[in-house]
Amino acid sequence: MTLPRQVIAGRTYLISRRCTQRQMLLRPEPLVEQIYLYCLGEAAQRYDVTIHGFVAMSNHQHLVVRDNQANFPEFLAHLHKMISKAMNSLRGRWENFWAAEQPNAVYLVEPADRFDKLVYLLANPVAAHLVEHVTDWPGACSFGLSLSGRTKTVQRPRGFFRANGRMPDEVTLRIERPEGFESLSEDEWVSKLRDAVRLEETRAREERAERGFGVLGRKTVLRAEPTDSPTTREPRRSLRPQVACLNEQRRIHELQLLLEFRRERHDALVRALNGELDVVFPRGTYRIRGWFVTAPDVALCA
Repeated sequence: MTLPRQVIAGRTYLISRRCTQRQMLLRPEPLVEQIYLYCLGEAAQRYDVTIHGFVAMSNHQHLVVRDNQANFPEFLAHLHKMISKAMNSLRGRWENFWAAEQPNAVYLVEPADRFDKLVYLLANPVAAHLVEHVTDWPGACSFGLSLSGRTKTVQRPRGFFRANGRMPDEVTLRIERPEGFESLSEDEWVSKLRDAVRLEETRAREERAERGFGVLGRKTVLRAEPTDSPTTREPRRSLRPQVACLNEQRRIHELQLLLEFRRERHDALVRALNGELDVVFPRGTYRIRGWFVTAPDVALCA
């Protein structure tokens, strides 16, 4: 079971989730990209979530988003449900699309952390040595939208979605810079982001030269079967970080606050289950045994 986290309006997260058994179920192709972008745009509009960046790799995805209404768990549940249903319809499959483990959501504390993880997200295809440049990745990626400042309108995909259903005919994706960089002009922001991505491309190129191998390449990526999976063995994960902060002192402080929140939440839950009335849960408590509780301090009345 995932340890409880605080859900507080205004926080920015790096969100990651992989496909079941590391299969290439999100392998780039036009309809896959349309489904992914449509579901992402619709979920962001529905839950008032700000998108800072995204990339859909062949067997996993990364997002950097801002939770404006303290409802990002609902946003994620809806997004992943709609992607899985639409993609299973496309692939003619019916079992779980995503890996059984919960999505990983890491709270990005300071502006430097948000920028660092945004660059990490965008450079993912390069760091994995799949393509030479980020712009070579044939799948869904927000880098072009970040540089141009344009929006992208996506039509409702054919197949799973009914023409007369409740889902909108089209959605508009808008990429916004992370909080903390408002003072930069548009040209300054674009230069900062482009330079950081180019640096990651250079690092990956130097690593390949040192180790003596090349990139996999677009054509090989596109030739993969959806049921393919990497031949490398994936190490079993023992840690699921919930906070990312380059500033060590601030990181320790945020982790201490998280531990304190968990203790207070546990104590409040025990008191509520023992029949105590008007138990007040700590700020950031999201859900207790089926009750939604998202206010700063929440009284749960038996």
